[in-house]
Amino acid sequence: MASMQHYAFLILVESSGNTSLNSQGSGVVRLSVATLSSLRAAERLVSELVAQGVNQIELSSSFGEAGEKLVKTVVADSGAEHLVSVGRVRFA
Repeated sequence: MASMQHYAFLILVESSGNTSLNSQGSGVVRLSVATLSSLRAAERLVSELVAQGVNQIELSSSFGEAGEKLVKTVVADSGAEHLVSVGRVRFA
């Protein structure tokens, strides 16, 4: 049996009260999509996702370099830097 793959897509929309999370799974794939109102909220959610065994985290471009670095630091501090890939959407 294949192991579960958990992918998370995080969208930063810095606006009060703009935080939500939706997760769905089918078979061996679970997708989580979140809108977050702040980097602090993202930091908390990433810690939870890592504890749940997330494999990949994709960040919206609105995270910028600082947000991407913050998320990578949270992943590294959890000891999961070799288990969790972090990427960010970039526009040319």
